[in-house]
Amino acid sequence: MPSTLMLLSNPYRPDPRVQLEARALISAGYQVHLLAWDREMSRPPEADEAGVHVIRLGPKAPQRAPGKVVARLPRFWINALRASRHIEFDVIHANDFDTLPLGMAISKLSGKPLLYDAHELYAKMIENEVGPISKLVWIWERKCARRADAVITVSQALAEELSAGRKDKARVVTTSQDPSVIKGTDIQAIRSRYGLRGFVLSYLGSLEPGRFVEETVTSFTAADKITVVVAGSGTLKPMVSREALHNPAVKFIGTVDTDEALRITYASDLVVAMMDPSNPNNVVGTPGKIINAMAVGRPLITTKGLDIAERIRAAGCGIVIPYAKKEFIEAVLKAAVDPRRLAEMGQKGRAFYDSKFSWNVSSEQLLRAYQGLIGQS
Repeated sequence: MPSTLMLLSNPYRPDPRVQLEARALISAGYQVHLLAWDREMSRPPEADEAGVHVIRLGPKAPQRAPGKVVARLPRFWINALRASRHIEFDVIHANDFDTLPLGMAISKLSGKPLLYDAHELYAKMIENEVGPISKLVWIWERKCARRADAVITVSQALAEELSAGRKDKARVVTTSQDPSVIKGTDIQAIRSRYGLRGFVLSYLGSLEPGRFVEETVTSFTAADKITVVVAGSGTLKPMVSREALHNPAVKFIGTVDTDEALRITYASDLVVAMMDPSNPNNVVGTPGKIINAMAVGRPLITTKGLDIAERIRAAGCGIVIPYAKKEFIEAVLKAAVDPRRLAEMGQKGRAFYDSKFSWNVSSEQLLRAYQGLIGQS
């Protein structure tokens, strides 16, 4: 049985993209090992989680403290390098740039091929925190990406960036959940489970700045007959919890797994996928919540200036507005009284998903990349 060694710089709670890819690989007959960095050291150090052999390693490192994270990252690399010696694998799968140098070291020592999976432009993600150093990181990332045996990423724009200097181009593997999960789902049962009434507006994702979280949870009251359901974790979690405690229109349900997130999306009337367009990563990326909304036939509201927003506008499957609270409130209130328009958007979104973002297409690209690497191994 062929096997892969995945490398991840978070504790795998699980990570939606990594879980999605692991499921596809397991279904195709691969054994999946995962070395994950548990910065809080709060999860099982070793476990079988839905068929994924997860090994969590230290050291501890505080969230949202980039200096300490960068300083302690090499210690995680050393721990992971040691752990890799006790695992048999055919392919190394490095998720994001902060595991790519580690993957290169393991590849050199083991003689096994390396796949680089770029979830985003890493240098752009850390630009606000490390300043000019991000330019050096970008140069390093591109050099390392050229040396990987294969590259996959989340969008065509990122694929073009990471294909420079490579013989074989980066493949696009979108983070597209399998919509068959919602088969047999009772929408009223989902709404009852979480206390969702009236027009349901959902935000399911990372609770971090730049994602319109604060604006979303402070835009409506019970008088608007709108329920804002929020799920996720991040530095804005305390703020969201406080708002939910004092505002009956806001329901904060903590973290949910990817399958349940898809069911809640299906039970929503409108999905919030607003991203700050001043962040270059947001401009070229395609958030999973956008693809999830289209996969289950639900309309979404997103931000003018994003590459994906222009495609959504052209497909007619969502509402595109400036990244501003006033316009957001006006657009949601207008949508809430026009269910026919929302239904049409949802239908167009599902058609757009089937033609451009279907997981069947993406999983095929993932497996083709692996088949080429297994041949090398």
